[in-house]
Amino acid sequence: MGLSGPVRLHIGCGPRVLKGWINIDLSYEDSDQYLKYYTDVYYPPELRGDRRDFFSFDVTKAPLPLPADCVDLVFHEDFLEHLNQRDQVLFLAETRRVMKPGAIHRVNTPHLLSSMQSHSNFAKGYGGVHVNEWNQHGHLSVLTPSMLEELALMCGYSRVLFTGRNQSVAESIPLEYRPDPRDRPEEGNIFADLIK
Repeated sequence: MGLSGPVRLHIGCGPRVLKGWINIDLSYEDSDQYLKYYTDVYYPPELRGDRRDFFSFDVTKAPLPLPADCVDLVFHEDFLEHLNQRDQVLFLAETRRVMKPGAIHRVNTPHLLSSMQSHSNFAKGYGGVHVNEWNQHGHLSVLTPSMLEELALMCGYSRVLFTGRNQSVAESIPLEYRPDPRDRPEEGNIFADLIK
């Protein structure tokens, strides 16, 4: 990957490939069928990248092909929960490695406590647990703010700032699309800036 200008990683980008970013996912997916959801609000024409902005890479299988201390910004939404706990630790350690000192890693991920409190009745035992968080959405390890903070600090980030949607301290984060209001309310996600 040739690096020029600010180096910004968009991990687990899906069909929302951002122009001027290094967009990483398992395979390229065209955005045409998703524009009705993204609309020009979340994916305006000037933000739309193409195959030249996309890199197929599995972040759970190997280190990122980048030198240490070269990335200005990392962004992902509804991605971290699709990694098992081992891969979450590997991923957070690896993104920290490639980030410049003081760089921001923007995390937007479902909130386990919110989901469980909204949909579970633990008094019913096994049958009262809202398992759709895993079974329906393919999530492997859903976090709480405390869990995310502990993982980030363990991996060497200097601090974690919990904010709200579109409230990152990093100015060039695009408007956050997730959570889609059709599948969970805004308070159903954790919004955090991990700072190297």
